[in-house]
Amino acid sequence: MVFSLEKLRYNKIMKKMLWIILIIVLLVFSFFFIGFPKENEDAVFGVNFSQKHTENFGLDWKETYLAILDDLKPKEIKIATHWDLIEPKEGEYSFGDLDWQVSAAKERGSKILLVVGMKTPRWPECHIPEWAKELNKEERREKVLSLVEKTVKKYKDNDIVWAFQVENEPFFPFGECPEFDEELFKKEVDLVNSLTEKPVIITESGEFPLWFKAAKYGDMVGVTMYRKVWFKEFNSYFFLKN
Repeated sequence: MVFSLEKLRYNKIMKKMLWIILIIVLLVFSFFFIGFPKENEDAVFGVNFSQKHTENFGLDWKETYLAILDDLKPKEIKIATHWDLIEPKEGEYSFGDLDWQVSAAKERGSKILLVVGMKTPRWPECHIPEWAKELNKEERREKVLSLVEKTVKKYKDNDIVWAFQVENEPFFPFGECPEFDEELFKKEVDLVNSLTEKPVIITESGEFPLWFKAAKYGDMVGVTMYRKVWFKEFNSYFFLKN
């Protein structure tokens, strides 16, 4: 049997590629499933808080917030700001509720990570005021940057606010949001960096991405982990066990 030179070269290349793929798979498997991770002795546990999410449960958000601070005594608390609460009318900013949350945490010695932007935690993810929903892309960019600037300027000199998170899982397409505008997101990050030397945190979904993009933009990367996840493709929940 006679093999052509081209076919021999093709077989050689394919064999090399299969070996490379096998090595990569073994490395990934070894990284995630072999051995035990070292216990993090410096871990600090905190809590998240969203005024809107609390109200959606029919709870008094101030009572709930104080109960979290007084009962759990968290060292760290991540507070989600919501555009529709801060700027309910165009150009009229209302920071009273957020001031109260910051003050209550300060009295109890908790540090705050403040989430700013259009997409912040809890449904519908993008908390766009009614007046802003019909804005075109350029108009929305201008308003979001103004929101971020005013929020960061107001709290950047407050010692209890140790970092700012820009948007929430911006690269993960989830929620009732406009199409992701990476140019706007970059401008937001640059704006925050120009206003303060405090760390900028970018979060990413823990299910699919490799977090490289988030690391490119932020001083720190935050990753979510859900122990129970609904996959509509399979019409079922998937559970993460210990």
